[in-house]
Amino acid sequence: MPVAGQLEPGEVKSALEPWIAKQLPDARDVRIIDVVIPQSTGFSNETFLVDAAWSDDDGDHDVELVLRSQSASNVLFPEADLITHQFRTMKLLGEHSDVPVANMRWAERDPSVLGRPFFVMDRLHGHVAGDSPPYTIEGFVMEMDPATRRRWHTNAVEAMTRVHAVDWRSVGFDYLDQRHHGALGPEQRHNYFDHYSRWTTRGEPHPVVDLAWPWLDANWPDDGEFVELCWGDARPANEMFQGTNVVGVFDWEMVSLGNSESDLGWWIFLQRFHTDGNGVPLPEGMLDRDEIIAVWEGRRGRQARHVDFYERLGGFQFTLVMIKLAESMGIPDMAVHNPVARLTQELIEAS
Repeated sequence: MPVAGQLEPGEVKSALEPWIAKQLPDARDVRIIDVVIPQSTGFSNETFLVDAAWSDDDGDHDVELVLRSQSASNVLFPEADLITHQFRTMKLLGEHSDVPVANMRWAERDPSVLGRPFFVMDRLHGHVAGDSPPYTIEGFVMEMDPATRRRWHTNAVEAMTRVHAVDWRSVGFDYLDQRHHGALGPEQRHNYFDHYSRWTTRGEPHPVVDLAWPWLDANWPDDGEFVELCWGDARPANEMFQGTNVVGVFDWEMVSLGNSESDLGWWIFLQRFHTDGNGVPLPEGMLDRDEIIAVWEGRRGRQARHVDFYERLGGFQFTLVMIKLAESMGIPDMAVHNPVARLTQELIEAS
């Protein structure tokens, strides 16, 4: 659903037409044919489907684009930077890895154009597993037979591991080193989440945050031997599929450097949310928790030693997101009473 305060398509069309013309100095007759808000879009970024056309010496071009802008009202993370975290990351991945991403076109930080930073990329075509209603209840995943669904899910997990295999140092991902939070590795990640928690709650009590953070703080793993590129929001709903094949990996606003088991834990927690959190069983054919871990271990060539911790950290982070969503939507009760908080509490209490 569109985020609150989202730009209107007419505003985007009026601003984007002359702006694209500036990006294409050799083009003539640059036109925006249509701007549509997709039925399903995120809370922290605004998304628009843009049909554009122009002519140049190579002929006429009809181009399908996607514009993503930084939300003016829904800030879910304390250090959100649309251009750095999303555009730059996907551009590097597209140029230097086998992680499937869209072709990145242009980015703009100047708020005078649309009132907020934005970037433009080519549009991919395929199916995306839904969040609302969850893909574990209806949609193309539920239309698959169990064997096909297993291939789909295995490919989805394997696509995540491609991110972790990227040689981030040689590619140029050093900009993700958040030195202001301490040394790269467990210290930095611990201090970031401490900051994130304080920023989210503003010192106000929250029953699940106040339960989970002391446990996480006391059990933080010393796993600095593995510093890898971490997708952040790793889940099937942030992948695009043609059949059972992954053709796009997107939503990089949570990208970071650290132990990639954090992505594994987040993925597992989100699967728990889409099944237990919605009162439905794991669809037949989908990988269960142990099978997901086995695929990850096979692809990474090592044992996942801290996945229990990172699953709980995933629940903690999602709880913080829910607090910010409740705040932005004006539903304070949702900050505490939601399936994410309940599942996180259950995990911590079972530790």
